[in-house]
Amino acid sequence: MRRPPLAVILVGLFVIALGETAGAVMSQLRPQISGSAEARIAANPQRHGLAGSAEYDTEVIARAVYSAEAGLSFFHTHAQGLGPLVIFASTVAATVVPWRRARGALHTLLALGGLFPLGYLVYSVAVLERGRDAGIGIVERYVLTPLGSAVIVGLVALAAFIAAERRRGRAA
Repeated sequence: MRRPPLAVILVGLFVIALGETAGAVMSQLRPQISGSAEARIAANPQRHGLAGSAEYDTEVIARAVYSAEAGLSFFHTHAQGLGPLVIFASTVAATVVPWRRARGALHTLLALGGLFPLGYLVYSVAVLERGRDAGIGIVERYVLTPLGSAVIVGLVALAAFIAAERRRGRAA
């Protein structure tokens, strides 16, 4: 039985550890996180479209703070699920896929995809620094989509290799 590269396992463990830590921090520091988010929004009024009207600005600030907190929450939940999945899938790939280059490609895709939850940290920061809509758009296009696609392609390819091995085993 082969084992996956240590780097892939470390990516999975790193993401799990960060996700668990984020959950603990969010539960203990929610008021401080909200206050910090509101301060960043106030520091970038043009990017958030603040108009100087308390009624309008309160709603805009609330939506931006909610989006930033949602990014942190998504980071926590995705890290808890994706970290173990990367470790499991990379172990299966190491065991099932007989070709070295194919295993290397799968491990690379899974390791990159394992970083997907970190995109939600970028999401939270981008919402505060670029404005809600612009920040979300940038992160979805340049961070979340490529990393999410990597893990999806890796898992689909792994499933194809497993199916091919099963067919090959039946033919022998």
